[in-house]
Amino acid sequence: MAADQTTSFTKEVFDQLISEKIKLIRTEADLTQDRLADMIGISKKTLVQVEKGRQTLGFTAAALAAVLFRAGDIVQSLFGESVLEIIDLIAWSAKSKAWYKTLGGKVWWYEEKKGHAYVLQKHIFTGHYRIIDFDHYLHYYSLDPDEANKRFNELENS
Repeated sequence: MAADQTTSFTKEVFDQLISEKIKLIRTEADLTQDRLADMIGISKKTLVQVEKGRQTLGFTAAALAAVLFRAGDIVQSLFGESVLEIIDLIAWSAKSKAWYKTLGGKVWWYEEKKGHAYVLQKHIFTGHYRIIDFDHYLHYYSLDPDEANKRFNELENS
């Protein structure tokens, strides 16, 4: 997906992405269906249906699977370093603040604006925005580009 495209990244989209990859996630982690189902709180029967593409995990189980396997290649290929941030963002379905150190966004982020103290970035896949400082600490994120630009200007001018 191009950096300038807008997407509506929702709980349902997240659920679908993880559900489509759950068999690969399970295989990569070398887990049985029984073990993975137990880990994410669903029945083996449900997991089999998900792996066959007949249903999805649901946001809660998809989020748990993404968090538990966030260091694996499959989840990394979908979300990079940002899986926790993405889950938080779509779970709240609104702009939010957080204060933790990111990796700086060298792979999964497009730089929209660079100021004196902050950088406004756009995620290349989900299309959400975040503001980090030059030490890579997260100050803000949102799905709304106008709100993100407004907050960027507020931070730069404070």
